[in-house]
Amino acid sequence: MLCYLWAYKKQSDHLTDISYSATFIIITLGFLYLSGPLSLSRVVLALMVVLWGLRLGSFLFYRIHKMGRDSRFDSFRSSQTGFLKFWTLQAVSIFIIILPTIFALYSENLSINFYATSFWLVGFLIQAVADHQKFVFKTGNKNGNFISSGLYKYIRHPNYLGELIMWWAIFFYIAPLISGYEWLLILCPLWITILIVFISGIPLIEVTYPIKYKNNPNHEAYLNRTWRLLPWVY
Repeated sequence: MLCYLWAYKKQSDHLTDISYSATFIIITLGFLYLSGPLSLSRVVLALMVVLWGLRLGSFLFYRIHKMGRDSRFDSFRSSQTGFLKFWTLQAVSIFIIILPTIFALYSENLSINFYATSFWLVGFLIQAVADHQKFVFKTGNKNGNFISSGLYKYIRHPNYLGELIMWWAIFFYIAPLISGYEWLLILCPLWITILIVFISGIPLIEVTYPIKYKNNPNHEAYLNRTWRLLPWVY
């Protein structure tokens, strides 16, 4: 909320993503330190969250520094209540998404899950490569064209695919600890999936396509031959 107050007063997007990532890192490191010994299984779990936050947060902070603003917020940045709704949604989402990590860090029976760790690494690489490819393209793109190369040749939002893979991998990492009503923790990765697919991820981006590329005949063909997130599924 303090970041929201600053962002609204300054009408700035510079803190939006970095505060999101930093909060995950602070919470994870805090519970890692306070809730038990620094066992390898707990450190590996914490590293998955921290490395995700460091890479994504620093990349997005650098990107917004270069861009100046995030066009996704243009329609409601100047609205006090509209902007507050977004920041509140972001705060609530942090609370929900981080719950499996906190749950596992308190457990005495957490063990290393090599399959989940490998799955997380795949997601990390997909997101890192996709972010790099898009940033390089936009940096050198002076004619307002859209990216359709690299990972974007096959799906329109590979960065979001990597994001979802990482959070589902973290859930799979802690899944052996879960029993009974604790399986409600599956709502946490489901929540970020819903956010990305239906609320604040893909919809906010794709709603701008008809405006940005209305005079580009190649864009409609690109939409018809690609998938949004997962080939042959969505």
